[in-house]
Amino acid sequence: MKVIICGGGGFIGQRLARHLLGKGYEVVILDRNQSGVTSPKLQSFVVNLLDTGLFEKRWFMETDAIINLSGKDILTLWTEEYKKAIWESRITVNKKLIDFVSALEQKPRTFVSASAVGFYGNKGENEVDETASHGKGFLADVCIAWENEARRAETLGIRSVQLRTAPVLDRRGGFLGKLVKSMRFGFTLQFGSGQNWFPWIHMDDLIHIYETAIADERLSGPVNACSPQPVRFRELLDHLRIYHKAIVIPFPVALVRPFIKDLANELTNSQKVIPANLNYIQFKFDYGNLKKALEAVFSQS
Repeated sequence: MKVIICGGGGFIGQRLARHLLGKGYEVVILDRNQSGVTSPKLQSFVVNLLDTGLFEKRWFMETDAIINLSGKDILTLWTEEYKKAIWESRITVNKKLIDFVSALEQKPRTFVSASAVGFYGNKGENEVDETASHGKGFLADVCIAWENEARRAETLGIRSVQLRTAPVLDRRGGFLGKLVKSMRFGFTLQFGSGQNWFPWIHMDDLIHIYETAIADERLSGPVNACSPQPVRFRELLDHLRIYHKAIVIPFPVALVRPFIKDLANELTNSQKVIPANLNYIQFKFDYGNLKKALEAVFSQS
């Protein structure tokens, strides 16, 4: 089975590529940066994903699935210029990919696009599955447009899956990597009360979800890529303090709102998200429990 990973040189992409190669898949990575993955079954091309005019059709020959992981890091300050980059790296890339695929004589069977639980906005105490309405705010707007472009693949007869991904637990990068880095200074900020619901996913489970998305035809449309056991944000911080003896300092979001604007709401949104579609196909989570997940994360070499 041949899989193309767009954005395969990044944090998740390299882990996914190694996993699929280990399972015998043929993998093609398209990324603006050189991938650190090597294998006889891997082809890697350095290319700007916004410039599909540089793509070669031979890269896509006999491809079974395309996975698009492209997207600028959202864990930083959102200037107007950076918000444009967030949008283009997700929505515009998806649009151009589908436009390119539409011109292929032999099309892939499956198109899997990253998305995010940010789709839901602030849901308070409500339990949220894939049928829930979208939220409000910049990140929700990004996710809506991101998924809409991915769903255009269906008009080409291609099964389309949009993985609404929760913050990933892996200390080498992503949300947890940045949070742990701050705790090494002996303190961390808790925006708001800490009682907001926090969805999460262990990296290993996320990789298996991506593999399931390309292999299991029962999945289509939006899929919540998150643990079945969301926690209160303060509970996450309390668990992390077992590994990093840091003081948790409650900090009113109102004090930073004038400086970080749209990002302020995202820091305190409550999202009690459950993976209903994965539960329906009886997907097995290796790390459904936060305590077990963090034990695995901090045992990483």
